[in-house]
Amino acid sequence: MASFCITLFDTIENPAENDACFLTAVKNLTINKGSGYKINFTISKDSSPVNLIGYALRGQIKPSATSSEVLLNMTSANLLLQINNETSTISMTIPESFTRRVSQVFAVYDIELLNSTEDAFKIISGIITFA
Repeated sequence: MASFCITLFDTIENPAENDACFLTAVKNLTINKGSGYKINFTISKDSSPVNLIGYALRGQIKPSATSSEVLLNMTSANLLLQINNETSTISMTIPESFTRRVSQVFAVYDIELLNSTEDAFKIISGIITFA
């Protein structure tokens, strides 16, 4: 399980108070083609759980960081990204139907946390190797 800390502000309710409020975690992944994949990320501040009530998630898998092509859109609404506030974790699920058809060997992904006004804060990114 990967973890990262939210830093430089006192409460998550007002993250826009500081321009550098989130430290983006980098987690590279290896996913077997034709298999589903799920990973949990723990959100903490000073080793304490963070209240994520009222937040949503969105993310993308793309061929490269500069590509406009999106291989997979992930959101809280399509349930590929989920928040568990009881454990302060974010789950990312990559469906088997996607990994079966992906032709890339490498891709990039990112996950953003959205507040109630849809301000986005990139919290996790990395390279995916499809084996």
